[in-house]
Order: sequence, then structure tokens, then C-alpha cells
Amino acid sequence: MISLGENIYQVDVNYQGEPERTSCYIILAEKAAIFETGATPGIGRLVEALKDLGVPPGQLAYIIVSHIHLDHAGGAGALIREFPNARVLVHPRGARHLVDPSRLINAARQLYGASFDVLFGDIYPVPEERVHTPEEGEALDLGGGRVLTIYHTPGHARHHMVIYDPASRGIFSGDCLGGHYPLLSRSIGRPYVLPITPPSEFDPAAFMETFDRLNRLDLENVYFTHFGKVTGASGIIARNRDLVRVYAETGRHMLAAGGGVKDIEEALWSMLWGELSQYGEFKHEKSIIDLLASDMGLNAGGIANYFERMKKR
Repeated sequence: MISLGENIYQVDVNYQGEPERTSCYIILAEKAAIFETGATPGIGRLVEALKDLGVPPGQLAYIIVSHIHLDHAGGAGALIREFPNARVLVHPRGARHLVDPSRLINAARQLYGASFDVLFGDIYPVPEERVHTPEEGEALDLGGGRVLTIYHTPGHARHHMVIYDPASRGIFSGDCLGGHYPLLSRSIGRPYVLPITPPSEFDPAAFMETFDRLNRLDLENVYFTHFGKVTGASGIIARNRDLVRVYAETGRHMLAAGGGVKDIEEALWSMLWGELSQYGEFKHEKSIIDLLASDMGLNAGGIANYFERMKKR
């Protein structure tokens, strides 16, 4: 657990058994809040962190998830059993899948196969009476003058939302501002961020509206779920805007030329190696390939899926 200032604590839940993959955050106030649960195998780290901070079970009021993908919200049903007064806050489009996670489980099992149980463990339903679905712009009062604001932020997924914290001038971004890769950031000496564009709801136009909304906030810090706190929010938003446009155009070009997901993925890798070459010799470095292989494949699949959906409209 790391103290980030302003009573914000980062907990690495060791998703996929590896460090620097998934951050969850604890915000301490009269009513404590957690942002993201991660997958079920990591919730013990959150429970221990709250104990270490001296937070009794009854003081945790809110468990907030940015969206219902299992690496963000898979542990919600298990975690809420530990905290009798807590409610789970989730986008209105995602609530029914936390109450009955069977469709989420089936879809994830198809995607992850034999790895599912190791990655996600048991997925428990959240009792419907303990689910709250915030409206766009809803204020969440933690007491003592700490008020968070919730914004709906589609683009990565239609059921995505973030929380804005004026006290830290921070946004708890889920996946709407992409992923931050500390290994690469340390290697090149500056934050390295890429969009996250998986199937099946990647939407470039919705992303642009989200970026516009976030640009109107007084922001300095981004609290990434994947991974950690990064300063310079305006630059991060601008980079995401540029790269989402490039990703979409790359997909359009590749598919128009008769290519497919693999061709898009190769193009994404080519862009990455080209960018990293400005900072040294990184091409085909195994640690980078291992770090990004899954994300690159999912991003390419999401881009291709977007254009397939557009054909059907």
C-alpha cells in the first residue's frame, strides 16, 4: 500500500499474479470509499489495507467500480460480504450484471479459457438492494467536506464511469484514459500511456466526447487502474485523443485493404516500436512483449469489432 496524499491510498492487488498490473484506491474520510475491487483473488489485499489504516468494517460506505469488466469489478460480490454498510456504485448499464454475473462469467470463460479460475476466482453476485446506480454528475459526499463527482465516460465501454476528486485535482479513470505502464515509463524517463480499446464496445466518437468532458475539469492527476498515479492530466487526455484517432484510422485502412485483427495488431506493434525507438533500442525486447501482448491483441480485436458493428448499422 502506498500513500498518495490527500488521504488517498493505492493498493496493488497483483492481478494475474504480477505487480503493477491493477491498482485499487482507498479514499479515507468520515465515510471511506474504495475505487475498483479488481478480481476476487486480490481482495484480501484490500481488506488488509483497510485494517492497516484502522478502518473498521462499518466505516466503509462505498465500493465504486468504473465498469463491470472482471479485472475491475470481479471482486465486488466477495468484497461487499466483508463490509456490512457498504454499497456498490456502478453505471446503470452495468448493475444487472453485478446482481446476476452469469453472463459476465460465461463470456469471460470463453475469452480466457482454462486461465479463468486462476485470474478471476469465484464471482459472487452483489445483492440488488446494495447496488446504487449514480446519475451523470451525481455528487458523493464522504463527509468532512470531501465530495466526489461521478461522470459517465463511454468510449472504452458504454457502462464506464469515473470519479472526480477536487481535493486532489484527480480523476480515478478506470480505463477511459488508457493504461499507464510503469516499466516502460521508467525505461524512457516519462509516463507511457496507451488507450485500451477491447471488444465489444470500443467507440471512438464516444471517446472524443469523454475527452471533451474531462478537459473541462480542473485536473492535474490521473489515478489509473492500470496502473498508478500520474501527473499531467491534460497531456494524458491529449495523447489518448490522438491515439484513439490513429487506432481507428489504422483499423479502417487495414480492414479496407482486406486485412484482419492480426494485421491491425501488427500495425499497433509497429507504431509502438517506432515511438520507443526515440528513447533507445527496445525493439522486440521480451519484457515489453510480455507486458503488452495481451493488451495489443485485445486492442486490435476491439478496433476490428467496432468496424464490424458499423457495417451492421
